[in-house]
Amino acid sequence: MVLVCALWGGEARCPAQIGGAAGVGTSIASSSTPDLVSGRVINAATDQPVRRALVRLNTRAVLTDSEGRFRFEQNKESSANILVTKPGFYATAEYGDAGNLYLQSAQLAALLELRIYPEALLTGVVLAPDGTPLPEIWVTAMRRAYDDMGRRWVPADQRQTDSHGGFRIPVPAGEYRLQTRYSPRNSAIGEAVLPVAVPSGGASNTSQLIRIHSGEEQTFELRPVVSAIHTVGVSQSPPDRGFLRISARASNGGTVQVNSMPASGDETKIQLPQGTYTLTVRTVGDTDGSELAETTVTVPDHDISGVVLRFSPVPSIPVELLIDSSSSDTSSTGLAQLGLNLQSEQADSDGGFASIGLSPRANQTFFFSAPPGSYRLVGRNSGAWYIKSASYGDSDLLEQELVVAPGASGIPIRVVVSNQTAALQGTVHLNSDPVASWVYLIPNRRSAQLVYSTRSSSTGSYSFDHLPPGSYQAIAFQRRHSVDYRDPESLTPFGDRAQAVTVNVGDKPTLNLDAVPATEVIP
Repeated sequence: MVLVCALWGGEARCPAQIGGAAGVGTSIASSSTPDLVSGRVINAATDQPVRRALVRLNTRAVLTDSEGRFRFEQNKESSANILVTKPGFYATAEYGDAGNLYLQSAQLAALLELRIYPEALLTGVVLAPDGTPLPEIWVTAMRRAYDDMGRRWVPADQRQTDSHGGFRIPVPAGEYRLQTRYSPRNSAIGEAVLPVAVPSGGASNTSQLIRIHSGEEQTFELRPVVSAIHTVGVSQSPPDRGFLRISARASNGGTVQVNSMPASGDETKIQLPQGTYTLTVRTVGDTDGSELAETTVTVPDHDISGVVLRFSPVPSIPVELLIDSSSSDTSSTGLAQLGLNLQSEQADSDGGFASIGLSPRANQTFFFSAPPGSYRLVGRNSGAWYIKSASYGDSDLLEQELVVAPGASGIPIRVVVSNQTAALQGTVHLNSDPVASWVYLIPNRRSAQLVYSTRSSSTGSYSFDHLPPGSYQAIAFQRRHSVDYRDPESLTPFGDRAQAVTVNVGDKPTLNLDAVPATEVIP
């Protein structure tokens, strides 16, 4: 490797990385504390220097000059946290990553190149169907996030529309959907504004997501339905449960949370805009006595009554824990430590994916209280134990979805755990030098845990212990890179870096990896 050095302040200093984030790729072996810590801050989208960015080195801070350079003289830190901030930029585009870098003395001695990411912009206007601008409408940017338990939606930011119905939401690069809240009476038109989303319907198909890159702007026009509000009389069968909260899902997929008014006779009064809705009410018992009522109602241009909610028990699915016969007789694990939950592919009321966790009974057993539908069972390793199999009747829940039918209570989910595990170790390099990075293992067959991840040390070494035996795809990234690894296309851009590996019970093979540089992951 040819190491290019720069003349900096009268001395030759070598970059920690050519074109990447700080703290990696350096071949400087000295462990002494450097007197000078210096470098440049770079716009990750344009590769141009960033002026007046604030660089923090532990408790010290300086601003970059017109060429993006910074210097910390008389340094006494042998290791340090470094963080760069500037309005309009993010330290990282990765969800859940604070963006700070922890560097050792040898890395601090190199000329640092710190990359920051310009914000992306989701802009647009919210209009009534006739084109009237709708002010004071809250617009939320929901971001698709991924981890070892699957995917979910998290709110990235929200803004209220201005007097012209316009909105401007700065966000990190990523995958998004825009959605508005229900407004019972908008100030501009005096009528209710129903929620609307872009893409519509929850966007379970990833091709329908809004994908936006750092420094990019995308503009959208949202046209929610508006309507006058009418009173709807609702009764329940059997009676005398009392309403907790009624949710009303509109035909366009938006959900309205409805507050009930005092009962008039045998009916409870609610208010809804004109349209067709699916009304849902769920009661919650002390153990597994939940009940669910659902009906469809069409609200015309006047008040109506006579809507009946008929309750039926929510299926209660027992969960049993079994120890695999080949496991050694060590301390056992419990269901509560396995992080089991059911994830629905259908959009929930917030535009995300419904997740149902385990519920305990007084006798220390567990169950899922799951409305009829299709779910995927997910979980995680617990110490030395992993989920070897899970079944529901004849269904293999590691390969198939759990289909819950009405009246399905009583049939158990059987989860088999094993402590007959494998392990994996190795070293990650970048430009032939050991590097701290994120290492991901993706099982080649479906499993309860969707991906395994760890952080390699500053010397590049990593180790996975207590892995389920089997075959995996392994890949390392210089910075955290969380995507939907269930999608084979997620590794396509980095195919030459991904390696196949098989681990057997009791083995701990070595697999060395070349990290994907930050410059090759363009957010």
